[in-house]
Amino acid sequence: MVTFRWFALGLSSAVFGVMASSAAAAIAPANAVIETATSGPLVFRLPRVDLAQSRNSNLSDAQQEALDDLLTEGQDKVEAEDYDAAIALYREATRIDPRNARLYSGIGYLYVQQGEYAAAVEPYQQAIALEPNNMPFRYGLAYAYVQLADYENAIAIYEEITTLAPSEADAYLGLGNIFITLEDYDAALSTYERLASRAPGNASAYEALGTLYLIREDYVAAQSAFERAVRADGRRSEPHVGLAETQIALGNSRAAFENLETAVRLDRNNAQANFLLGELSMEIGDETAAYTYYRRAVDANPDLIPAQAAVGAFHLREGVYLQAIRAYRQVLRAFPNNPGAHYNLGLALWAEGLEKQAISSINLARRLYEANEDFDSVERVDELLELWNASEVETP
Repeated sequence: MVTFRWFALGLSSAVFGVMASSAAAAIAPANAVIETATSGPLVFRLPRVDLAQSRNSNLSDAQQEALDDLLTEGQDKVEAEDYDAAIALYREATRIDPRNARLYSGIGYLYVQQGEYAAAVEPYQQAIALEPNNMPFRYGLAYAYVQLADYENAIAIYEEITTLAPSEADAYLGLGNIFITLEDYDAALSTYERLASRAPGNASAYEALGTLYLIREDYVAAQSAFERAVRADGRRSEPHVGLAETQIALGNSRAAFENLETAVRLDRNNAQANFLLGELSMEIGDETAAYTYYRRAVDANPDLIPAQAAVGAFHLREGVYLQAIRAYRQVLRAFPNNPGAHYNLGLALWAEGLEKQAISSINLARRLYEANEDFDSVERVDELLELWNASEVETP
């Protein structure tokens, strides 16, 4: 897996003037690297459900009218995100039309929207019993099982899909994703190879293979797979990003930069591509360009934590403390036990005059450093607290 230095939440040991009054302190150095996720189609599919009104010849006109009214009201509740009310209406509709598979799948879908994955299982099973060859129903059930971490049943459903519809690429991707989650990389490789043989022109198959090879740090094989993905479908940005990641790992920064520029031309809001362009710009010392790319990455995806860490470091160095506070708090929501993020947050808080919060954040960093047996950093924290005339005792 590719590791990025900005995710270490550090700016070397350079000292910047980030303290209010005369204080100064170092940005937290890298000592606990956080890794990014590799690119690739590691997404489990949840198909939407069409609950449009339809005629049923087995219903009387009165029953059909009542069913249509329930579906219309149910759709209104869905649009208002009142899912419990919608589910109640669709359940009432099943009493009128008990063999309408779409009603049950719709109920399952709405449970999933609320995160009630266990409740979604039975209605999806009822839908499948009524329409065994409806693949979206099976995908919905598999998705619910995955969210429940019931991988055995999820694997069984995906295998059923590949048996019933051997060309269903998403089923192979779903299987591979589960095997990667279980760290059964051999099974994942076999699954993706099956997909590649079934659909030799399917870019997603090669992207999946490339992603798996990246995870296994087989960068030469990953590069070959992503090159095939680009040849199969060069109009999407994702294969170019995957190829760039392998080229970075192989030390070919120039080629990686070109692929990332292509990715951004295809999709300006590709957060990973912008982040990597920022990384490469930093490598050649172009900090202005790097900041621009990092900002684009954060704007496109505020949850891309390495980009938030990079932006926070820039803001801290340049004295834009409120923005630094915002960035580091975003980082800490994802990694609450990262001492470097707490340390840098403390620096920004102090610079903004929020002294009690700053000392609390710095002390938390100290405890985390101590738990990690990083005693050099503990000493650095103690020196900072002494400079601030603060101590661990003052903010237990």
